[in-house]
Amino acid sequence: MTRSLEEANDLSALDAKVLREIHTDGWQITGVLAREREQGPDFAYSIGFFHTLQHPEVILFGLPVETCMKAVNVIGLDIQNGVKFQADRIYEGILKAPHLCCFKEVDPRFYREHVGYALWFYESDPFPMLQCFWSDQFGRFPWDPDCSDYAREAQPVHLSTS
Repeated sequence: MTRSLEEANDLSALDAKVLREIHTDGWQITGVLAREREQGPDFAYSIGFFHTLQHPEVILFGLPVETCMKAVNVIGLDIQNGVKFQADRIYEGILKAPHLCCFKEVDPRFYREHVGYALWFYESDPFPMLQCFWSDQFGRFPWDPDCSDYAREAQPVHLSTS
């Protein structure tokens, strides 16, 4: 069960805005600034991809929050147009070249730390999430031994062990 639009009048302005965007646009992108958390990089995540498009939610770390939000929204538009992003596949065109993207399944144990609004929206319903990793300028990802320190340190790894 997810939150319904009928609840909007009984919620805070921010909570009501999140619900309206999901029910009007199909999803909402939440951006989180590092300075608001006192640790870790900026990041953004989707709320509603699973509800509206039957596609895992997406989280992206380590770029400026505006860039993260735009990229996750581009992913949503691609999903809306029929793309099904899959774990362990490399994709071009989400971020500016030379950066590639690769998706990995996120372990639900990390949801509470990063995607509170998604947990709130889905209430007790389980939902899948993919982490969108970006490569360094040479096409290497954080799990590659020669990946740049910046790309590795900017992207915490919260992978599913299943």
